[in-house]
Amino acid sequence: MRFFIVLAASTLLAATTAEASMVATQTVEKEVVVIDKDGKEKVLRKKAERVKPGESVIYTLKYKNEEQKAAEGLILVMPIPRDVTYVEGSVAGALSNVTFSADGGQTYVARGRLTVTQDGEERAATNGDITHVKWSLSGAVPPKGAGEVSFRGVLK
Repeated sequence: MRFFIVLAASTLLAATTAEASMVATQTVEKEVVVIDKDGKEKVLRKKAERVKPGESVIYTLKYKNEEQKAAEGLILVMPIPRDVTYVEGSVAGALSNVTFSADGGQTYVARGRLTVTQDGEERAATNGDITHVKWSLSGAVPPKGAGEVSFRGVLK
């Protein structure tokens, strides 16, 4: 069973077929430092309800196979909001092939090969040029299995 899931910020998506069902939920969080009862600093993730320009946020996509059958060929795509700049090297999550787009999700390539054309000249894409991140999972998601992928961004 092959699945392709594309999410925008704060959405819930269920992709279903006659044989399998995948559910994915995206969250946007920021890290906050708190002092525990022993006086030690801890870094926690909290829902990013208010974010100021220059602050970092974490976009996480949690997925789950709701069926009794393994799901293979899972592809997850997260658009990067226009007011957010991707943080280099911040992708994380399941074993996968990660590719990037700088043309609104039309084409995907490895980060080091990503280019844009500006004023008729081709140049290497900057972090601010990236419009989408795509994970092609290398293994099957087992029955009732779950996982997550993420990236960091900075509010412009």
